[in-house]
Amino acid sequence: MKQGRPILFLLLFTIVFGLSVQAQSDSLNMVAPSISRADSIKVSKHSPTTAMLLSIIPGGGQIYNKKAWKLPIIYGLMGTSSYFIYHYGHRMVMARNEFINRRDGNTELLNPYFQDDPTENLIPLKNSYLRNMELAIGATVLLYALNIIDAMVDAHLYYFDVSDDLSLQWSPAVMPSYASNCPAFGIGVQLRW
Repeated sequence: MKQGRPILFLLLFTIVFGLSVQAQSDSLNMVAPSISRADSIKVSKHSPTTAMLLSIIPGGGQIYNKKAWKLPIIYGLMGTSSYFIYHYGHRMVMARNEFINRRDGNTELLNPYFQDDPTENLIPLKNSYLRNMELAIGATVLLYALNIIDAMVDAHLYYFDVSDDLSLQWSPAVMPSYASNCPAFGIGVQLRW
């Protein structure tokens, strides 16, 4: 994991300091039509707060935003992480009870699942199951938060116009370096709207 950090740092440094951002100016000046108070009352605004509150029940905000296709993804991911919470929690309790039964000499309560494991390995095994269960709990909480954030952001962008005039083009760029005589390499980005 630590081997990838210099590469990630170099990539982020190149992107941040090597970008040549160019934008075209808008040649079309449009005048906004005047809207009367009666017209503005009829238009109801799509509320990010409502989407956030509806997302307390996972998927509620996505239905409000008319993005119901996200429901199987949300419930699939949260269901999978919830299954792992149950699975590792159950295995943790089984390993703990097996250790207690072996320590106390209760041979009739021994679990055949752990018959090949020596007694000294049961505590590290229980701790491993506990760690995996805690990771699954963290993943479930993260997915729940992402569900709420997705609904809020989607509600903010509900009226965002995606037309054919929007484009983003990037290409390699060679730029003069002011610090040395060597050229600097980077990425040139053109954004049109």
